[in-house]
Amino acid sequence: MSPPKTLCLIAARNLGDITIVSTYFRQLVEQGLADRYVVWTRPATAFLFDGLPNCKLVRSDFPVGTGRGPMHKAFIDMLRGARLVWRERPDCSLDYVGDFRERQFARLAGVCRQLHIGWAPEHAHSRIIRNPLGPGAPLYVVPSDVPNVYAAYQAFNDRLLALRGLSSPGSAAVPSAVRASAEPLAVGLHPFASQDCRKWPFISWTTLVEALLRAGIAPTAFGAPSDLPALQAMFGRFGDQVRLVTGSIPEFAQELGRLDLMVGLDSFSVHMAERLGVDSIFINGANDPTLFSPPRAAVLQSSGGCAAWPCYNKPTCVGMVNEYACIRSVSVNDVYSAITERLLSRRGIKLPLLHQEAA
Repeated sequence: MSPPKTLCLIAARNLGDITIVSTYFRQLVEQGLADRYVVWTRPATAFLFDGLPNCKLVRSDFPVGTGRGPMHKAFIDMLRGARLVWRERPDCSLDYVGDFRERQFARLAGVCRQLHIGWAPEHAHSRIIRNPLGPGAPLYVVPSDVPNVYAAYQAFNDRLLALRGLSSPGSAAVPSAVRASAEPLAVGLHPFASQDCRKWPFISWTTLVEALLRAGIAPTAFGAPSDLPALQAMFGRFGDQVRLVTGSIPEFAQELGRLDLMVGLDSFSVHMAERLGVDSIFINGANDPTLFSPPRAAVLQSSGGCAAWPCYNKPTCVGMVNEYACIRSVSVNDVYSAITERLLSRRGIKLPLLHQEAA
């Protein structure tokens, strides 16, 4: 198979998915997989691909994923984006999802040759994508014994680089960020996710903040501009001790890069932390924790006694006495202990025990 000349990446999904993909696509560009590149992605995530050489950015909405506008408007905008991609004449598309819809997007843009990932039928990722007419002809099929998408994407990259006789650098991971020992501890909190089954309880977040403040850490809480009322409801009683940040996604990334640690859910914040080399505490809910956990993250998980866990964010417990028992059963002590261990290993700073006044 000949290597591509003009390669079009289709990055149409959720913020977290695109954040992960941006790291692995950058590795391909740096290794010289193609002569030219086109990235077709959402307007909010285009900044993740800034600075790539010989790369044209095409921004549009898509009728898939979360965070999109009304379906009909997203579809019309996607058609506009497809026309812009077609004008660039890519000879090949690239897809890290393995869903039939990405292949349809490529065809709409006039790209006939598609390089896409595949997943073994028994792989957990096969449960969350659609291929009603079969998986097509994937360049690489991820076996079930490679459960994590980060490892799967690296294996896919290795196969892509082999097309051009290029060796793999081994890892696309950014080195861990290093902060000066004299700088105050900086811990971020991102208490939002796109589904209720991924959300840690309100009271757990406020109890965690109380513990951090007793330990002498004034955390920063992040959200979208529309999340400001919810952040104020959660943390407003702490006044200036908890900084609230609700800027754009590029501004969020800039602020996150200054942290020692991000505490987040099954959402894009932990993946942005990974992209920037920042450690994270990943509070997992209804999903399979091995599937999307970042390599640098400390993953906290519990079934909560639910026989259906993991349900891959398709809960059957809604309205029942054990509703979202999985994520509700992750304790504040679990999270605080994980924060303590990570800060001790990274900064050599030991926090007081939970409920113990900071010395």
